[in-house]
Amino acid sequence: MKTQLHHLFIALALLAGVDQAASQGARFFRISGPTTTTITEFRPDGTMVWSNAQPGATYTVQTVAALPGGSNWTNYVQIPVTIGVNTNIIAPAGMALIPAGSFTMGDTLDGESDAVPTNITVSAFYMGTNLVSYGQWQSVYNWATSHGYGFLNAGDRGPGYVNGVPGDVKSQPVESVDWYDAAKWCNARSQ
Repeated sequence: MKTQLHHLFIALALLAGVDQAASQGARFFRISGPTTTTITEFRPDGTMVWSNAQPGATYTVQTVAALPGGSNWTNYVQIPVTIGVNTNIIAPAGMALIPAGSFTMGDTLDGESDAVPTNITVSAFYMGTNLVSYGQWQSVYNWATSHGYGFLNAGDRGPGYVNGVPGDVKSQPVESVDWYDAAKWCNARSQ
């Protein structure tokens, strides 16, 4: 049971790509478009409410890490407008919002006492909608190791087969990483 839970936590960490707001630090947003708009609300679930939008136009949400002097604004997402007041969930591409809440983790169905059911409460976070590929792992891993992160294992590529047919090994899910390296990788990806 301990081994199963250990593998479950590794899988959850890899799936999560944990893009929690707390691990990202401050982010500032603005909207660029044909009319001056005002962001009126930014909710904890990632919903942004903004007004004075011109119907039929497309606006670009931009982000920067620091103000003042935020000259490095980068495009985050483009939003087509249908009405003058918009509500949009601004989620990172390939991510799904996991809302805050409580659940019971663990079981005693196997007769073992190593996973006693425990009530857990989590904050809202974004989770990747796909497994972490070896190519994605390597990209973040390379950035992380050049920015002070240390890993015990560099990860391994899968067998390179999809349904028994040879395929691109970089698109296969990463393998052979432990929970600690997965957590470090998620933090690096959030940065």
